[in-house]
Amino acid sequence: MFSTKNDRPKRACPQAARALQITLIAFVALAVSFLLVVYITAPAMYVQVLLGRSAKADERPASVTAFLVAILPLIALLVVGTLRRWRWLFWPILVAFTAEMIALPIDALQLAGVMPLMYPVWYTIVRLVVSVLQIAIGGWMIWLYLRCGVWAMGNQIKSR
Repeated sequence: MFSTKNDRPKRACPQAARALQITLIAFVALAVSFLLVVYITAPAMYVQVLLGRSAKADERPASVTAFLVAILPLIALLVVGTLRRWRWLFWPILVAFTAEMIALPIDALQLAGVMPLMYPVWYTIVRLVVSVLQIAIGGWMIWLYLRCGVWAMGNQIKSR
């Protein structure tokens, strides 16, 4: 009949979970787009990162192409698991996104000139922006878990 203060969070949980799903899928779509754009426009970046050597600007070794082909099913699994709210997938996503806190200061120090740049400036800036987004999404996931449970499906942690 009357909604109480304690009912409001429970009713907002499905909407928050849906927003999280949409955000994660949009993030993954942007990441895949970025992977493909870099593969097409600057494949030497992948050669440098994956193989540890410099390459010609237009070189696309088979190992780099195989890496991209191998990563796409994993990304598809991530999208399907997010849509279906697989509980076991929530935790690796949360760990991966919050662990990005480690890369944030490294990228910042590289841009500040304290540490040597390992990659071009544009790539380091993109990594920095992605790190900030991942940390924000990870924080949101923690908040949603504490308030509503895994994927906002219940099992709330009760405050004392």
